[in-house]
Amino acid sequence: MEPEELRVWLERSSRLSAEFTRGFGARFGYPPGENRVFVADGDDSGDLEELAKLGAPAELLDFFVHVREVSLPDLGNGVFVHSARHVLTGLLGALPTRLAGVVEERITVFGSDGGGSLFALSAGGGQVYRLRGGAFLDGAYEAGHQRTTVVAKDLREFLDGILRELERHVDA
Repeated sequence: MEPEELRVWLERSSRLSAEFTRGFGARFGYPPGENRVFVADGDDSGDLEELAKLGAPAELLDFFVHVREVSLPDLGNGVFVHSARHVLTGLLGALPTRLAGVVEERITVFGSDGGGSLFALSAGGGQVYRLRGGAFLDGAYEAGHQRTTVVAKDLREFLDGILRELERHVDA
């Protein structure tokens, strides 16, 4: 995404997450969690440099220039885009860095949902995968095609999906 598109996404998602949170209690009958999109403040520039050295996809680095993280625990099953620091920790071995099995590919885990699934971007900057279950061995996420699904053709489509889901809940 271009910088202007990321700024627009940040503005819209911030506004929609605030509206979603305001109407949540009345709609669902219990108080919401902290549903927010956090603006990048420049404090993670060192993390971004390290991510670049480790080969993180360019579109993810561009995203982190504008957005620190996304925390939407009440949207569907929960949607989280982790901070650059968290993604860096993952690339250093805390999370899978490649898919093994039906699909063989380098990945960067950048988010999760509230059900334990991880979201990963292919190293070439293409598809976004949802990783459910499976085994994590020697840096590889090993699972069949039923546990590794493509949820978006790229990061932009993934982020647009978050906006659509927020809009759906706000407009309901």
